[in-house]
Amino acid sequence: MAPKGEPVRPNSLKAKLKAGQRVVGALITINSPELVETFGHLGYDFVFIDGQHGGLTVETARELIRAAELTGMTPLVRVRKNDPAEILEYLDQGAGGVIVPDVTSRAEVEAAAKATRYPTRGTRGAMGMSRAAFYGVPQAGAEYFRRANEEVLCCAIFEHHAVLTELDAAVRVPDLDVVVIGPSDLSLSMGIPDGWRDPRVQVEVRRIHDAARAAGKPAMIVALDHDDGRRLIAEGYQAILVISGPLIVNAARAFLQVLRS
Repeated sequence: MAPKGEPVRPNSLKAKLKAGQRVVGALITINSPELVETFGHLGYDFVFIDGQHGGLTVETARELIRAAELTGMTPLVRVRKNDPAEILEYLDQGAGGVIVPDVTSRAEVEAAAKATRYPTRGTRGAMGMSRAAFYGVPQAGAEYFRRANEEVLCCAIFEHHAVLTELDAAVRVPDLDVVVIGPSDLSLSMGIPDGWRDPRVQVEVRRIHDAARAAGKPAMIVALDHDDGRRLIAEGYQAILVISGPLIVNAARAFLQVLRS
C-alpha cells in the first residue's frame, strides 16, 4: 500500500542522514529477499543491493527492493556502470537511490547525479506509472516528479585514483548525496593489490573522507570487523556498511570450530 497521501515513498535513510544520524547498512552478497528481510528485522537502516558484482537482474532487484520496504529499510542499488538507462531501470522499480561505481571525474559525478533527477534538475526519463510512482494510482502528476527529486539518493563510489585530481570539485556536485569510499578498488588503481590497509591507500581514503566532510556530504565505507567499525565511527563516518557474506561465513565457521574443538 502506498503511504497515505504520499505520491512517492519517503526515504527514511535520506531523512536520517540529513538529521546527522549514524546509519548502518548491509551489502547483500546473496540475492535473497528473505536475507534482506532478516537484516531489516534486525534493525539495519538500509540495504546495498549489488547490480555490479551480484549477478542481479531487474526482476530480482524488484523483489529485494520490496523485501526492504516491508521492513522499513531503504533499498539502494549499485548499478553496473554510470549509465542513465540502467539508473532509470532501478529507480523506476522503487530503489531509494543508486550507487554509481568508479567515478573518475567531476563530469562523471555530475552525469550520475543528473540521471537520478527529473528535469529541470536532471535528465531522468518521465514515467508516472512505474512501481516507484505506485503504478500511477495516486495520479500525482507534477507533485510526483517534484517529490521524487527530493527523496532519491545519488551515491557515487570514489574508488579510482584518477578522481583524486578533481576531488574537491567532484564531492561538491549538486545532487550528489553520499560519497562512498572504495578502498579495495582504490588500492588496485594505485598499483597496490590487496592494499586496503596499506598506509598509502589509507592516506587517500582519509583525503576523500575529509573532502566529503568539508563539502557537507555524508561518507559511506565498509567496516571490515567490529574493531574497524568502532574506528570508523570515531573518525566521523556517518554511514557504515557490513558485507553479509563474510559476516555469515565468519559466524558459521566460528560456531563449527567451537563444536568440533
